[in-house]
Amino acid sequence: MQTDQTRRQPRQKRAVEKVSRILDAVETLVSRHGVDALTTTHVAHEAGYAVGTIYQYFGNRTALLIAAHDRMLERLTGQLAGEADRVLADHSDDPIAALVETYIESARSQPGYLSLLKFVSLNKSTGDHEAATDAFAGDLISSIVRAEIPHIDALQMRITRTVVVGLISVLVDVVLLESDEKLRQSYQAELVAHCTFALHRAARQGA
Repeated sequence: MQTDQTRRQPRQKRAVEKVSRILDAVETLVSRHGVDALTTTHVAHEAGYAVGTIYQYFGNRTALLIAAHDRMLERLTGQLAGEADRVLADHSDDPIAALVETYIESARSQPGYLSLLKFVSLNKSTGDHEAATDAFAGDLISSIVRAEIPHIDALQMRITRTVVVGLISVLVDVVLLESDEKLRQSYQAELVAHCTFALHRAARQGA
């Protein structure tokens, strides 16, 4: 996934592989040493390229870190898609809670992801972040809504999806970045409660 600060869009296979290798190097270095210690020189050395190669594709260090975060988010999307299918197939009593728990545990298990998330939360606009959340979770949320409310109309679906995506884009990061376990559990419970309320409200609207 590229950002507005990316200088060159990789189109050919070789360029795509080069960008992937660069982002692999970012993930490795962040997981070892954290975001603050990362420099483009370190990334170039880890990836086996000249520093100038990094700047061909990424305008600056911020763009590089955001791209690494976004790629990890895409990876989580694939994991969540399979989990959402399982939750719906199992007819879970609380599919929203199951999906949120799966996402949080998957995110926390990714080396370096929380460090990148913290960086992105300070360096990416709210609109961009919400758009990214919709990209990875929007269709999953729509699947859950349709399973819970089979006869929901298009307008109410759009409203419910937008509200739930907005809640997740703000509150799930609060949960992930909270170091106090008791507070983390409380924030997670609030996130699930607000999303569930949005579903119940949609169900009443469609009744």
